[in-house]
Amino acid sequence: MSPYDQLAGLDLPTLQVLEAALALGGVVTEAEVSALVGADAMPYLQRAADAGLVARLRSRLAVNDIMREVFARPLGVGPSAGQLAAVLNIDDLKVVSSNLGLPTKGRKADLLEAVAQFFLDTDNVHGLVKRMPTATRAVLEEADRDGGRIRHYGGSGIAHRSRYPSHYRQVHPLDWAEEHGLVYRVTWEDYQLAGQVALALRGADYRVPFQPQEPPVAWQTPDPATVRRDAQAQGIAVVGLLSALLDGAGREPLATVKAGGVGVRELNRTARTLGVTVSAVRLLLAVAEEAGLAELDERVIPTAAYDRWLKLGLDRRLAVMLKAWRELDYLPSSQTGPWAPNYDEAWSAHARMAALRTLGNRATTNIEQAAHWMWWRQPLAFGDPTAARGLLEEATTLGALGAGAISPAGQALLAGKDIAKAIGDLGEVVRTARLQADLTAVVTGTPSPELAELLGATAVVESRGTATTWRFSPAAVRAAYDAGWTEHRLTNALTKIAEGGLPQPLVYLLADVARQHGSVRVAPVASTLVSDDTALLAQICADKRLDKLNLRLLAPTVLASQATTADTMAALRKVGYAPRQQDADGRDVIERARRYRA
Repeated sequence: MSPYDQLAGLDLPTLQVLEAALALGGVVTEAEVSALVGADAMPYLQRAADAGLVARLRSRLAVNDIMREVFARPLGVGPSAGQLAAVLNIDDLKVVSSNLGLPTKGRKADLLEAVAQFFLDTDNVHGLVKRMPTATRAVLEEADRDGGRIRHYGGSGIAHRSRYPSHYRQVHPLDWAEEHGLVYRVTWEDYQLAGQVALALRGADYRVPFQPQEPPVAWQTPDPATVRRDAQAQGIAVVGLLSALLDGAGREPLATVKAGGVGVRELNRTARTLGVTVSAVRLLLAVAEEAGLAELDERVIPTAAYDRWLKLGLDRRLAVMLKAWRELDYLPSSQTGPWAPNYDEAWSAHARMAALRTLGNRATTNIEQAAHWMWWRQPLAFGDPTAARGLLEEATTLGALGAGAISPAGQALLAGKDIAKAIGDLGEVVRTARLQADLTAVVTGTPSPELAELLGATAVVESRGTATTWRFSPAAVRAAYDAGWTEHRLTNALTKIAEGGLPQPLVYLLADVARQHGSVRVAPVASTLVSDDTALLAQICADKRLDKLNLRLLAPTVLASQATTADTMAALRKVGYAPRQQDADGRDVIERARRYRA
């Protein structure tokens, strides 16, 4: 069994029991853990033992060290007294042993073992806490609230300090705790409160959070036909959304931010354009990048693989997206969970499959309830309920779930089988549109790349769903003419894809915009030549030596040059003309020789 399977397969109450055991020092009795959780802990300890995470050492149970990677500070307490005592030298260790009533002779290892065993007994720890000075207790209780760390400057070693009576030296409330092994110096100025002592300071009635009952979920029996139908509809829709997103990025690439990824403003704008949520846009972008359909560098731009993807059938397009989703290296959550380890790409892929596997043959329409239940079953697989809910929403968006149950595509994804075959026939792409008198074009299903490109060039998307609606407008048609379409070509292209021909209002719109298009023309001009001598201007315009200026006669007395004023002046003078420079207001510019100084 892999470390992932060992950890991810544990349910919430088992993890809570293991956390309590680690806070008690990691070597415990069943009774001590049961007292801390307020219930019988043995079934959960046995479950952990079956997973190889707990071993029996004589009369006690030892928690596997791998759990310390999960619980860095179990119940908010620091290392156990046995772990911390290793920092003491032999002389200090003898003083602590003496104050605890333990033997002071023998090897250091024997003394350390005796101190560790003393603090593993909760009765011993509670006894120490009861008889500590009031000032010392106040300092330690404040330390527990601050995470167990205590800042204390100065002070000598325990053995050195114990040689002198207290009335000959300045006594600090921390001295008693250090001399009895309750706190340990970990740096010159920092002390750490032992974990078992922190728990004892919280009182004999302190109980840790413990949730042995499963969260309730309104489960349903899935209907295979309904599940398949709903998942296929979701699949068709998400394929269309990804096509629309990348088609738009192909026309106008999405900007990214310096920190990486697409910024919030761009995400919101794209979500409004597509009519979906921001989380759906993030999912589409992540899937597109993972599948190699788009590059997210300085901008989001479709790749050549996207053009090849567009030529696939709808089922194979969706299969590519589902495979990419399985490999995504993130979890859809802004939190990290109470005990979440460091997630990597492999763990994220496991989490996605765990979401489907944990759901099993169940079905529910209440995603929130299902997410909490799944997290309760495997907290470490998801990190927190937010991630579990996000994974269920992603799976629904991509058609891995349908009607709240695993779809055939989701089952194939789990089993590593042919996903496209499991998806089934999603129908052919639609190559025609219903053009209506209200200047809309309606496409039921997924439009072909050619149809989407034509309608995208001449209209704007008004709504998306099982059918997509485009609306023609003067601005959209004008943009098509600006891109090189003519009235004749556009009319013919729309006629070919129209079901039942072009409606009269659309024909009028195409003609009206074409009649007005180009009535005013704008051309780039860098500088102009003005002269009352029309013959001279005509001569200059015909002079082959000035071809690089691209001169054009705008009026009998005005020539336009595409070169800058300085370049035009230099070219005219080079071939023998004598121009004079003017500013934008028509005033002569006096050209004075520049004088340089050191």
